[in-house]
Amino acid sequence: MRSNDLVLVGIHGHVVCINKADGTEIWRTKLKRSGMVTICRVSDSVFAAAKGYLYSLDLYTGQVKWQNDLPKLGFGTCVMGTPNQGAVAALIIIAQQQAALAAAGAASAGAAAAASS
Repeated sequence: MRSNDLVLVGIHGHVVCINKADGTEIWRTKLKRSGMVTICRVSDSVFAAAKGYLYSLDLYTGQVKWQNDLPKLGFGTCVMGTPNQGAVAALIIIAQQQAALAAAGAASAGAAAAASS
């Protein structure tokens, strides 16, 4: 399968590789940290960040090549880019991540309010 035939999804502590032609799952890798996963593809490598950890995965198998715990940087939102990525693309990614976090916070607040009623 060619790399252009693949779609990568970061969700709930997993990276999932999907065949974009028919939607079938090619592989799924559970990361050691859960929550929001930021992904970036460079050539045949997939880089995934979750809860203060950075992982390098093989694009075709999902096998973890290495991980880095990014010491003393905390668990904040991680934005990744490539040498070919422009500033506008990075700003779009940041805005999308902030919107996703705000929506998740609003959903949690609504669930907490409903539970206390």
